[in-house]
Formats: sequence, structure tokens, C-alpha cells
Amino acid sequence: MATAILPQKSAVHRYFEVSLFCLVTVGFLSVASTGGLDPVTTVIVPLALIIKALRYRRHREPELSPETVRTLTLLYFPFYAIDFFLLGGGWPDGLIPATTRLVFFIATVKIFSARSNRDYFWLTLIAFLEILAAATLTVDLVFLIFFSFFLIVGVSTFVSFEIKRGMERAQSAPVPVGTPLGRRLERSLLTTSTVVAVSTLVLSTFFFFLLPRVTAGYMGSYGLQPEQISGFSTEVTLGEIGTIKRNPAVVLRVRSEDSPRLLQGLKWRGISLSQFDGHRWTTHTRSARLIGGGFTEYFDIPPFPFRDSPALAALAPRPVRYRVMVEPISTNAVFAAAVPTQVHGRFRALGQDDMGTLWNLRPSYSVQGYDVTSDLSRPPADALRAAPIDFDEDIQRLYLQLPEVDPRVVELARQQTEAFDNNYDKAAALERFLRTFGYTLDLPAEPEDDPIASFLFVRRRGHCEYFAAAMAVMLRTQGIPSRLVNGFLTGEYNDVGENYIVRASDAHTWVEVYFPGAGWVEFDPTPPDPNAPGRTWWTRISYYLDAVDLWWNEWIIDYDIVHQRLLAEDVRGTLSQSWRARRWLRQQRRDATRRLNATLDAVMDSPFTLPIVLLLAVGVVAMVRGRELYAWGRSFWLLRGNGGRRLTAGEATLLYERLLSTLRRKGFPRAPAQTPLEFADSLPAAEVSAPVAEFTRLYNQARFGEQAPETARLGELLRAVRAWRPRA
Repeated sequence: MATAILPQKSAVHRYFEVSLFCLVTVGFLSVASTGGLDPVTTVIVPLALIIKALRYRRHREPELSPETVRTLTLLYFPFYAIDFFLLGGGWPDGLIPATTRLVFFIATVKIFSARSNRDYFWLTLIAFLEILAAATLTVDLVFLIFFSFFLIVGVSTFVSFEIKRGMERAQSAPVPVGTPLGRRLERSLLTTSTVVAVSTLVLSTFFFFLLPRVTAGYMGSYGLQPEQISGFSTEVTLGEIGTIKRNPAVVLRVRSEDSPRLLQGLKWRGISLSQFDGHRWTTHTRSARLIGGGFTEYFDIPPFPFRDSPALAALAPRPVRYRVMVEPISTNAVFAAAVPTQVHGRFRALGQDDMGTLWNLRPSYSVQGYDVTSDLSRPPADALRAAPIDFDEDIQRLYLQLPEVDPRVVELARQQTEAFDNNYDKAAALERFLRTFGYTLDLPAEPEDDPIASFLFVRRRGHCEYFAAAMAVMLRTQGIPSRLVNGFLTGEYNDVGENYIVRASDAHTWVEVYFPGAGWVEFDPTPPDPNAPGRTWWTRISYYLDAVDLWWNEWIIDYDIVHQRLLAEDVRGTLSQSWRARRWLRQQRRDATRRLNATLDAVMDSPFTLPIVLLLAVGVVAMVRGRELYAWGRSFWLLRGNGGRRLTAGEATLLYERLLSTLRRKGFPRAPAQTPLEFADSLPAAEVSAPVAEFTRLYNQARFGEQAPETARLGELLRAVRAWRPRA
């Protein structure tokens, strides 16, 4: 590699190269922030950028010659084939990672070899492809930050390139690097680029919120990396929910439209499962009836479950409204609490199967928000105890199905329920019994022959999926229809964003029991997790970060015509409140003026007004001019009442200030740069300069501790100065 020093470049050329380097760097960082790069690229490219930055600082010339670049490129193409077919797995899995590494290889080589405008063009194109790739890999707020920097550096690069090219064509004398003119030119370029970029962002933001939104939200189709959430499909192997309970990733955010307290303790219902083969739960249905589609906003959910009992027909509904923001996750289940009655969102096609599960039939796996109204009413225990115990054939076929069950499980279920004569108390008894078991996420790594029997009689510990599966199996052995539901717990309340944060670790499984005339009723046999994490100092900070992330997802990623209407209503309400506030302030001002005038009239008529005003005036004068009044009184006392007493340095200074004040009134102020002796010598008349000079000599003696003068002598000199009249 060559290390010769470059000849002196112009300030514009130097600025352009550094700006282009920053453009490529910001593009790489934007891609790296998405987490889509392999470890090798994530390490090698930053090292190359750091090395190049250090060499830029030392004004080194490009390190690689054109011949070296051609050789490296020819050598890389065989490696690209190996990377594509062997390391990446071939078509189509290996295409994106292998091509990404190829692009960053070209970018690195070009950075170390760029000399011509064509090289600069390729580097600019690569930087643009980097930011475009980042836009397709993420919709996070981090991308907006990098994009803002990219826009500023991009404007700076193009402006400086045009100036550089114009100077080269005109063959004008270059402005050297490091000179005052060169530094001013660089600052001007940076300031201009920043102003243009920020103005563009502000104007774009204005148009973004103003222009009508009639399709999906901003970049709504770009979330190509959904969080892989196992356990939320139509087939779930026992134990899969436990694998995601160690994942802290945020999957949902829920905000109440009324009061956050109404959502406490609710579960976000996902998928219902009915069939069990001993190891795996599945759903018997393979289709969902279409509720609506074509980006219809409002979906009325058919009543579910059917409550045809007279005791339940008069049951008062308990509606609750809330908004759900779903992160990109690999499931098309639509999460809602209890019994959803209405959904408001932009779904291409929304369906519901015969077990009450809501499905997004044409998902985009991107950030999506929707509003739900749910009915939280639960049938009273007495009505459930009185429910009949005979079931129709479909219920028995679907929800009493069992594989071969260990006889000990059947006997245990019978022992726990034999004291009760109704299905509700039997279900509640099994729920209480299982809650005495231990909770853990640490389970055997090897598959178990009979996981239910092992859980009940060997381990007696497990996580929610084992508790729910055991209860459902035990209920079925006693002829009570039951099924599993996979979803999420309420989550952690963020009082900053006023929403519940639901993480993958909040994944949960519970049981629903069927009661004729009342439908499906929720039971949860899982005890609380004793190892649930507590709050730390980082928790509060994470609340603020999550609140910003929620705002970004809802008002940028999922921004649509509905949000525009809400924004317009807020603006109109703010303006209306502002008008009412101004009217209220005017009225308050009139009332205050009226009260003030009445108070002034009463004060002026009072006999105590004049003495109080005089006292207040004296007090104000004392506060404002107190130091001067004290000095005058002190000096008067020194001159009149001390006879031949000798003065201290402070007292002599006080009298000298009195002398200066007298001369100032006579038209002879002392200049700030004059010493006391110089001032005395500058006085024009001998009849005044002589007493001032003697006064100054005595003052200096007292000030510097040589000899304390007598008060009487200073008083005589001061009176002589006062008696002197300057000639006209």
C-alpha cells in the first residue's frame, strides 16, 4: 500500500471526500442497527471505516491502485459463489446475505481506492442502497435518527460535489485546506447543508401529517423481520409456550380508552385449541368465516358465546374499550380480551372461527393498530352451578376427546371432584388443586412419554402450559367439556405512556370450560411466578423509551386517515379552548380592574393613607439608596462629632469619597485611570489643588497604615474645597 503524502487539496475537495465518507458510514450504521448483518461483516466493515478515518486525518492518498481493485474484485467472485451456495445454503436463502456481503466488500474497496468522479458516484450509490436496505429491514425510531443524519450528510455531499466540479471546470484557484478562508468555507458548507436538510425534514413532516392518508400507514409493509412467536398457530406441541417466556421482546402495547384500571388482570386472548394427542394440542377447525374486508374500518363481531339461558339473558354487559398496537410477530391471530364485540382497524380480511378466535386472514406482519370493544361480563357462580350437564353431540365430539390417559390421572380427577355435584364447583376444585403445585420454566430437555402424568405425579412443577393442559385433561375425564387458550397476560403498566407493555415473556395458557346456556368461561390453574423480575432504576428509563416507541408506531408507522381525524379534532379542540381561555382572561381582567378601582377609592378616602404612603416611600428610599445614605450619615458624624480623634483606614476612605463627590459636583470628576495623586495634580487652580493634594496625602497614609490622620484636619480641608468657587 502506498503511503505518500497527497499534494495540497482544495478545501472544497477535502470537505467533499470527508462528507462522502460520512455518508457511507451513516448508511452502514443504519443497516447494522437493524440487526440484519452477520457478525463478520459487523466487525470487519467498522474496522475498515476506522482505519480510513485515521488516514483521512493524516491526509494520506488512496491506498489501493486500480490494478489492485480489479484483482481483489476478480478474486471475490469465486468467494461469492462459495458464499451463496455453500455458506448461505443456495437459492433463495443464500441470496440476500451473500449479496449484502458483496455490496459491503465493494464499498470497502471503493473507500480505499476512490480517485475519480466515477468512484465517488459508486460510493454515493452504495450509500443510498444501504439506507434503502435499512428502510426495508426496520420501522423503528432508530431508522428515523439515522435517516435524518443521512439527509444532512447527503445534502452536504451533493452541494460540495457540485462546487468542486464547478471549480474544476472553471480552473479557478483552489482554496487551500487549513487556511482561515478554507475553514470559513467548510463551516459555511456544513451550515448550509444542515439548514437545507432540517428544512426539508420539517416541510416533509408538515406534508406527512397534512396530506390525506387513504392506504396503509407509513412504511407499513416493510416489517420483513417479524418476531418468531412459537405457540400461536393451529398446532402447538406441549412446552412451546415455555420457550418464549424467556424472551423479553415487546409484542403488544395496550392502552385503555377509558381507565387503565379496567384492564388490570385481563388476558389477551389469542388461539383456542381443542384436540389433544398426548403431546400436541391442535384446533379442529381449518377455516374462519369472513367478518369483513377490503380495509373496512369497523367490524361488528357476532355474539359469542350464545347466552340463551333466561338467567343470563338479563346479564348487564360490561363494555371496555382499548387500543392494541401489535409489533411484527409471526402469527395472524388478532388478540383481544374476554368477548370482543367490535373491532375497529384496517384489515384486508378479518375472520372468526367457530371457537371465537379472530384471524387476520391477509396479514402483512408489520406494526398494526386496532381498537376493540370487549364485554367483560362473567356469568354469576350460581347461574353456572345451575347450568345443565347434558351436551349436544358436537360439543362432546370436539371437547371431550382424549387420547389414552394414565389411569392415575383419571383417579386423581375423580378424587378432587367427587364432593361436588355440578360442573362449576368441579372445575373450581381442580383449579385450586393445581395452584398448589410449583411454577418453573426449567423442564427436562428430553421428551417425556406422558408429559401430563409426569407433571402430576413426578415433577409437580411446570409452567402455564402444563397446568392448563393437565386441568383440561382432568376435566374431560370427568365429562366436562374444556379447551386451551393461548394468549398473553395483561403485561406491565407504563404510567409514562399510559399503556400496558406486553412482552413475549407474558405468553400464557389457560382453560375455558363450556356451560350450556352460558358459553365458555375462563379458569386459570397456574400459580404466580415466584421469580418474576422486580423494578430497577432502568425500569423508569425504559418506560420513557417505550412511550416514545409507542408514539412512533402509532403516529408514524400506523398513521392513517383515522389518526388525521383525531389530530384535526385535537387541533380544533385546542383552538376552541384557546378562544374560551382568552374570553375568560378578558373577563377576569375586567373584574380585576373593577375591584382595583373600588379598592383605590376606599384607600384614598382613608385617613391612614398619607402616613402609610410616607412610610413606604421612606422604606423604598432606604432600600434603594441605603448604602449611600449610610455613607453620608457616617461621614457627617465623623466631621461633626469627633474632634481630634484619629481615623481608621475605612473612615478615611469614606471621607475621601465625600471629597470626590464634592469635586464632581463642581465639574471635576476623577477619571477611572487616574490615581489619587494624579487627580490632585490635574486640578487647574492652586487654591483647590493644594487642599486636595494634602487631603490625598493624609488619605494615603491612613489607607496604607503609615499614620492615621486627625478628623479635624480632614474636615478643614474638605470645607475649604467646598468653599472654593471655580472661575467662569
